[in-house]
Amino acid sequence: MMTRAGGRLLTVTGIDRPARDIVALHLADPAGGPLPEWEPGAHIDVQLITRHLRQYSLCGSPDDRTGYRIAVLRERLSRGASAYVHSYLDVGKKVRVWEPRNHFGLRPAERYVFLAAGVGITPILPMVMRAREAGVPWRLAYSVRTLEEAAFRDELAELGEAVTLRATGTGGRLDLGGFVGDLREGTGVYCCGSPGFVEAAEKAVAGWPEGSFHAERFVPVPRDFGPSEPFVAVCARSDVRVRVDAGVGLLAALRREGVRVAGGCLKGVCGSCAVTVLDGVPQHRDSLLGPGTLDRMHACVSRAATPEIVLDV
Repeated sequence: MMTRAGGRLLTVTGIDRPARDIVALHLADPAGGPLPEWEPGAHIDVQLITRHLRQYSLCGSPDDRTGYRIAVLRERLSRGASAYVHSYLDVGKKVRVWEPRNHFGLRPAERYVFLAAGVGITPILPMVMRAREAGVPWRLAYSVRTLEEAAFRDELAELGEAVTLRATGTGGRLDLGGFVGDLREGTGVYCCGSPGFVEAAEKAVAGWPEGSFHAERFVPVPRDFGPSEPFVAVCARSDVRVRVDAGVGLLAALRREGVRVAGGCLKGVCGSCAVTVLDGVPQHRDSLLGPGTLDRMHACVSRAATPEIVLDV
């Protein structure tokens, strides 16, 4: 496991349990200083004493510069991070945190439809609050298996009838198509949840104008890119040429040659391994960038579409 350079130590100042199998951590600067600004949809990289590096959506108030709030789900097949947070992390302990990044920003719209499932409520909650403060019409559908698994229920209850909370174990699945309704120009739809939930939401807005639907995913969208071709990564700052064979990822090849590049999810969904492209054409295999983006790529899963690519690393 590679330790990432940089970041700052924050202190755990509070621990809440907003739902079964979910803990909310409140983080603050040990000296009481202000934390970097962020907008709804942002997440932070968090490295624990176990050296696990994970990404968590910020789910507090963007106006509160004194602290961050994140929520951590206890994963049944935890590789160590969520188990440590739930069982061993206490108030007063420190974690290393990097500045917020946002690949799921809330764009201006005439009205919003928010869709969340499970712990996917975390990036959506600040969006709801921002829309409410701005006086923009909005509705939220929140799907959980049981009411005990619904995070931040007290905060959501204060928002009134604009919130639809569905426990699928007793009430059946949400009719996402019925909730979203017919196409209305100027509507922004924001969704976060399990792969099946996001897929169902995409189907509910099929035919809507491009740019209406926005999703943050826990796993990448499966796509067939065909066979991988070898290429050479020219590392401009490190003055190293790295051959990336067909069966090897760019990130792994760079690290093998001693070129340090951060990596978090290693699935192409968090953005922590972004590198700047100086020349050549990237083949984006992540779920964040499209083919029109030529100036950066995510090294964990993406490759080069040209025999050689020059990177600012």
